[in-house]
Amino acid sequence: MRRILTVILCFTSLTLLFSCSSSRKLSNYVPFTRDLRQKLEKENIDLKQVQFYVDQKLVLNRNMGDQKLVVTSGVVKMENGKYVNEVVIPQLTPGILQETDNDRLMVSFEKGSNQLAFGPGSGYTINNYVLYGTQWQNGTAQVNYDSEKFRARCGTCSDVASALLVIRKKELDKWERKSRTVTGRTVGK
Repeated sequence: MRRILTVILCFTSLTLLFSCSSSRKLSNYVPFTRDLRQKLEKENIDLKQVQFYVDQKLVLNRNMGDQKLVVTSGVVKMENGKYVNEVVIPQLTPGILQETDNDRLMVSFEKGSNQLAFGPGSGYTINNYVLYGTQWQNGTAQVNYDSEKFRARCGTCSDVASALLVIRKKELDKWERKSRTVTGRTVGK
């Protein structure tokens, strides 16, 4: 009897462990695309009600030089005798849509004026919403964040242009499922 109880307890513990960890697997997410956006807008779904995530770890750095140290977000580090403000956005961090600007979505991952621009890419990512930036070099880009210019790099990939905006598959299923219940038919009516 004791052995059966131990097996049941182990099985229950493992089930709980795997069910909790599986919600953070990348396979549970799908890229947010132009097609998906058009579909949601056609169904009159407000994009501000969609929970967005970023599929890669993003690291934003800003060289502060010798200026007075005032940092509102992120961490201040000293590198090579200069102060650097670093903001880390971990993989699958949830974000919300703050505003839209044509095809561009301004997504915020924390409170304040810290939003990143995502929009349709180019080349093989033309349909996916990717991180927007300027002055691209060596897999990094300059982005505006917290009213300052930061250099963005991907912490889990070689090129920040690979960072996609994604949503959970579960959310997509909720919107795509249409259901109706039939009442049946009776003879003679």
